[in-house]
Amino acid sequence: MDNCAFCNADGDFLIVPQQGRLLITTECGRLKVSPGEIAIIPHGFRFSVNLPDGPSRGYVAEIFGTHFQLPDLGPIGANGLASPRDFLVPTAWFEDKSYPGYTIVQKFGGELFDAVQDFSPFNVVAWHGNYVP
Repeated sequence: MDNCAFCNADGDFLIVPQQGRLLITTECGRLKVSPGEIAIIPHGFRFSVNLPDGPSRGYVAEIFGTHFQLPDLGPIGANGLASPRDFLVPTAWFEDKSYPGYTIVQKFGGELFDAVQDFSPFNVVAWHGNYVP
C-alpha cells in the first residue's frame, strides 16, 4: 500500500495472517504481525499494510456496533483468560515527509470513498490513552 492508507468508519477489523508476516502502520505506530498472532484495528484508525516477506494470506473479520474487548476474568480468575498485559501495542513511529498524491480510502456505510492529500496520515508524534490497535 505505497502512498495509500485505509480507514474503516463502520467497525473494528480483526486481522489474522495465515501465511507471511504483515507490517501494519497505524497512526499510533507500527505492528509486526506473524502467523499465529492477531491484530485489531479500531474503527476510525488509518492504517497501511505492507508485506515484508512477499505474498501473504489470511482473514479479516469486521465487527459492527461495538468494539472488540477482553472478557471479564470472572470466577476462574487470572488463570484461564488473557489479560491486557498479554497483548502488544504498536511501536511508536511517525513519518514527517511530503507525499504529493497520498490517497486515503475510507469505508463508510458499506461504500468506499477516496481522498487525496499532500502528507502522510502517520505524522502523529504522540498519543495518550489505552485505545490502541
